[in-house]
Amino acid sequence: MEDITEIAVLGMGNIGSEFVEILQHQLSEIEDITNQKIKISKILVTDLNKERNVQLKQDIITTNPDEIFNNKNISVVIEIMGGLDPAFKYVSRCLESSKSVITANKDLIATHGKILFEKARQNNASILFEAAVASGTPIISTLMRDLSYSNINSIRAIINGTSNFILSEMEEKNTEFIEALELAQKLGYAEPDPTNDIEGFDARYKLSILSSLAFKTEVEYPKLHVEGISKIDSIDFQYARELGYSIKLLAIAEKIESGILARVHPTMIDLNNPLAKISGAMNAIEIQEKLLGTVIIQGPGAGPSPTSSGILSDLIHVLKTKQNSQSVPTLINNLQINDIKTLKSRFYLRFIVHDKAGVLSKMSNILGEENISIASVIQKENTNLEEKYADLVFMTYKSSQSSIDKAIQKITKLDVVDQLKSLIRVE
Repeated sequence: MEDITEIAVLGMGNIGSEFVEILQHQLSEIEDITNQKIKISKILVTDLNKERNVQLKQDIITTNPDEIFNNKNISVVIEIMGGLDPAFKYVSRCLESSKSVITANKDLIATHGKILFEKARQNNASILFEAAVASGTPIISTLMRDLSYSNINSIRAIINGTSNFILSEMEEKNTEFIEALELAQKLGYAEPDPTNDIEGFDARYKLSILSSLAFKTEVEYPKLHVEGISKIDSIDFQYARELGYSIKLLAIAEKIESGILARVHPTMIDLNNPLAKISGAMNAIEIQEKLLGTVIIQGPGAGPSPTSSGILSDLIHVLKTKQNSQSVPTLINNLQINDIKTLKSRFYLRFIVHDKAGVLSKMSNILGEENISIASVIQKENTNLEEKYADLVFMTYKSSQSSIDKAIQKITKLDVVDQLKSLIRVE
């Protein structure tokens, strides 16, 4: 074993420390698998004097990134800093110096992926990011390598563990959203500011990455429709179960005649669907492929250990293939990203209405005017409401989003309707 690969690590937070410690413990095994010696030459930190759980030689720790950029012996850089600044600048410098990059940074890949892929290609370097989506669950490598020549029709994914944990708590224990969120924060599943998770922004980043790889086209995350889970009530799960469904925050991308329709929003899915059974903080990705049919990959979606597993997988791949190939996504298509208004779906609509005669008739007439057919209606007393109000739930047949929007606008102007409480699309 004569080849020595020198690597550098950008960032030594929780994930960085966990990764370095695991690499140290498994070094001999990884060297045997790759037939190369591995040397950690530099680790970039912000504070040289900070106490760390992992033992490091003092001479490899630095606060100066130029010690990495200008070191010609370092051929692989692992970015675990997070965020866009200075991560984008540092990763760009590494690729421009022909250093391969492994990153767990979903924000970076979703925002600047196309630019970084081109930099890697131009400088004969690789860029890998298995841990950027679903942590160590091997979805990126599946799309980039195993299914690289396949014809993927759609992706449906649970890719935010925080939201899935909250929804699971609400469904299984009949708790309200705030209570479930507080538990997620107490257990470390949710950040003090959970906005990115509960409003779907984190899943939108990840969906832009998955759909870019699946359809080989740039999918810019700001173009994707996003809705979060904060408006869902426990009673929605009761109605969903009565109708035969569960509620999940799904990231969905599908190839349609005019391009791609991609969106993140709460979704009702049949209780018999495997995705409906994904509980807690787990992630799962369902791929519909022309020849294979349905493929589902599931696993933990967050945490230092699963993320480190994904990074190690990328490192092993780079070391085994660096002599004869590049690992860079190829975005050869230019597909249009369609507006959510073009969606055709079934819809669950829950209104709070005045508990009096004639309400159902007025609302049904408006739905009919917009060519929306009603599959079922549930009208029940809701003990959480004032006595004069009631829940009125419609399940529609497949309708266009634009028709639903028009109908809601009319219905909410009726004097017998207090508000639209829930709108959930049905898969």
